[in-house]
Amino acid sequence: SFHNNYRCWSWSITSLSLSPSSMSHLRYLDELVREYLLFRGFTITLKSFDGELKVDKDRGFRVDRIVDQFLVFINNSDLTSLRELWLHFDQKIFSKLDHDFTQGLRKLEVSLLKFYLVMAVSNNRPEKVSEFFQKLTPELQNQPEWKDWFMLPFIKNPEEHSTFAVNFTKQWQDTFLVSLHNFLSIIYQVIPEPALSSYEEEATKLRRLQEENESLKHKLSTLSHCSDVILDAVPPIDIMDDFYIIAQETPTSGDGHSKSLKNLIRTIGGGLPTSPIMGRKPHCQGNQ
Repeated sequence: SFHNNYRCWSWSITSLSLSPSSMSHLRYLDELVREYLLFRGFTITLKSFDGELKVDKDRGFRVDRIVDQFLVFINNSDLTSLRELWLHFDQKIFSKLDHDFTQGLRKLEVSLLKFYLVMAVSNNRPEKVSEFFQKLTPELQNQPEWKDWFMLPFIKNPEEHSTFAVNFTKQWQDTFLVSLHNFLSIIYQVIPEPALSSYEEEATKLRRLQEENESLKHKLSTLSHCSDVILDAVPPIDIMDDFYIIAQETPTSGDGHSKSLKNLIRTIGGGLPTSPIMGRKPHCQGNQ
């Protein structure tokens, strides 16, 4: 039953993602930081930075190297280092995850410790098995996953016992390691990255915006030039009789002035001579 449940759970984890960590490119950022510190002359800081990189527990965020480090501690039966490494990830990453990861994280931790015991038994190190329970019994004794495991030190051939047999199979061990690998890969994909890691993406976006801006400026310049050409082609003004405006004005003086103005307009509109001399009637000399 436990084997079936574990296989179903591990399949759900491994089916989520088999891609490498999305934060693997941070190794390149380490080199950029080193180059910057060297450029600025921060030699003391650079020396400290290089020293911390050498003992980096995150292994440059390479999941395969992290899993390998877990295996080294397990094969060496180094319980203290194993617990410290898990505690490092728990404090730095696991504790900040959503509750959706809690169940899977819990099963991984239990399986990691059981894998440690299995390898200690397989490597014929009974003292390491006893040491494990001496140190962790206060922590594990109330957890149901460990109820039957306290008799492990007293079982002669635990790989044949129904309680432990499945954990000694290669299938269970391989499934656990794959699950651990892919769980860490998923974690690195969902945790927020530092702003420095997205500088290249932001620079690309900025260049794209600048190119779009230049393109829009060119289009606006072209449209403005076309508008100037249209405005220069002003249509001709209609020719209007200067006196037409006078004819449309409303009289502002008395009736006498109104009649005189009307007579003037009538005379103008009739096409008759407007000169005072030409308007006079000729007198015959005979009448003089």
